Parts: sequence; C-alpha cells; structure tokens
Amino acid sequence: MQKIILYIIFIPLLISANGIQEKTESIIKSEFGENVEIAFSKFQIPPMVKNEIEFASKQRFFSESIFVWTVTTNDSLVALGLMDNVYGKAQPITFLTIFTLDGKVHSNHIIKYREEHGGQVVNRDWNKQFAGIDKNSDVNNKVDGISGATISVNSVKKGVKKLVLLFDSIILETNK
Repeated sequence: MQKIILYIIFIPLLISANGIQEKTESIIKSEFGENVEIAFSKFQIPPMVKNEIEFASKQRFFSESIFVWTVTTNDSLVALGLMDNVYGKAQPITFLTIFTLDGKVHSNHIIKYREEHGGQVVNRDWNKQFAGIDKNSDVNNKVDGISGATISVNSVKKGVKKLVLLFDSIILETNK
C-alpha cells in the first residue's frame, strides 16, 4: 500500500523530471508533424468506470488517474495520446498509446522500461502490432508474445486493453 501511495505522489514529478513528457511529445510530433499543437492533462478515472475496466481487462490501474495528450491541428482534434504504467515483474513500465478519434490504436510506444529482463517490449516492430486494435479486438490473439519477456508482454497487452476500454470516457470528457 505504501508503495502505491509513493508512486501516486511521485509519478507526476517523474514525468517531467525524467524527460518522459518530452519524449512523449517528441513521439507525437514525429507521428503527426512538428506543427501540431499538443496539450497535456491528467484524467481522473471515474471509480465506477475504473472498476468495470479492471474487471474486463483482468488488470488493475496503476493509479487513480492517467495522463492525456490532445493532439490538434488548425483547432481540430486529430488524436489522443494516453499514458499509463503497468507492472512488469517488479518495476513499472511506462507506455503511451495514441488513438485515432474513432477509438482505434494508431500506435503504441514504451516510454520507460525499468526491468533488467524482458526489454524486448520496447521494440518498435513489436509495438506496431497494436495498431488498429479497438474495444472489440482480442489483444491476446492480435499481438504476439516474446520469448523471455512473457510478464512484460502480458502486462503491456492488458495495459493497452485498459486504455482502449477507457478511450470512450476520455473522448466524452475531451469534447465537453
């Protein structure tokens, strides 16, 4: 419990302290162009939604909130980037899932990998498998495993599934 409380307190500080925000925004600009406007915010997950998604994905959220990047061009929303953490074997894995406005995964990126083993999940080719996944997709059948990185692979798959299921709640809040 103390470990979770410490993560909740320090994760926002770590996002900018470790260059995570800068890396995330660099990835977004590399995918959508240097001229996009990016806004960063924290999204508090409604408790009822959180419980439903945790049950459906068979994985708990790392904290009560996630980080959201809205990507706009010419005052029009073009994409959302959602950042969360999942546990690998013992350490958090920070990942960014970028969504099209119809709720499909545009791309997935491992922003910070802290484990000693299983680092193959950082591989861009492996992360490309998430493209096109939506709330009706079976992530386990669409995304291949990696020998030697089973725990990390399963954590990231479930983490992406959680964000896919959360997307509708975030897009509704963003459009208010």
